[in-house]
Amino acid sequence: MNVLPLITQIAVIFTLVALIWLTYQAFRKKPAWGLAVMLLSPVSAVFFGIKYWDDEKKAFLTYIMSFVTAATLALYLFTTWGGWELIRTTYHVDRGIQSRMLTARDAEHFMKANLSFSEKSGLNIQNEARMEQVSKKLASEAEAVAAEAMAAREPVAAEPAETRNMDVDTISKKVAVTKERYRLVYLPIKVADAKNHVGSTVKVTRKNVPEKEYRLIGASGRRIELTQHAGRGSYSFHYRTRDIEKIRVLTRQQY
Repeated sequence: MNVLPLITQIAVIFTLVALIWLTYQAFRKKPAWGLAVMLLSPVSAVFFGIKYWDDEKKAFLTYIMSFVTAATLALYLFTTWGGWELIRTTYHVDRGIQSRMLTARDAEHFMKANLSFSEKSGLNIQNEARMEQVSKKLASEAEAVAAEAMAAREPVAAEPAETRNMDVDTISKKVAVTKERYRLVYLPIKVADAKNHVGSTVKVTRKNVPEKEYRLIGASGRRIELTQHAGRGSYSFHYRTRDIEKIRVLTRQQY
C-alpha cells in the first residue's frame, strides 16, 4: 500500500493547524496582521515571522516547515501521477477544440494522460464537455481507419464461368442447403457476470456518463478492465464496478 498520499494529507492538516496558531498570534499583535496572515499566507506569514522573530519564532517555524513539507510531497505526488503531462495534453486539446483543429494524436495523448492520472491518483477530474469532444474525434479517426482498411482490401474474385452455367437442378440443390443465419445484438448482463464474457465487445453506462463501446479484457469483484481503439492503436484502463450502472455484451443470435 502506498502511504505517501496519507502522509501528505497529514502534513496538510498539520500545516492548517500551524497556520491557525500563527494567525492567533498575529491577531494578538494587531488585527491587521491577523487578517494578513490568515488571508495572504505564506507571503504575509514570512513578513510577520521576520518582524516578530523573537516572540513568534516557534509558531512561524512550525508553520513554514509544515508548509514546505506538505507542498513538496504534494508536488512530488502530482509529478509521479503524471499531472504535468495531463496539463500539457489538456492545453493542446483545449486549443484544438477552440480552433476546431483538434487532431487525433492530441486527443489520444490526452485520453491516455487522463486515464493514467485518474488510475494513479484515484481522482476524477474529467471535464465532460472536453471528454465528449475527444471521444468524437477518436471515434471519427477510428471510422476513417476502418474505411481505409476496407478500401485497401482486394475485390472479391468474379464468379467462375462454370458456376454461372449451372443447370437448374444443381442450383436447386445449393439453395436447399441453407446455412444458419445470425445477427449481432447487445444483451444486458450483471456486472458480477462480466468475468464470463472476457474478450467480448461491451457497451458500458456509468453514472452521469453516456453509454460507450469497449472491449472487455478482464474483470474482478471490484473493477473491470477495458480497452478502446484510439487512432491507429488502443489503450487499456479500468472502471470500478460500483460506478457502472449498466453493461451490455455483444452476442450472436440465430434467426
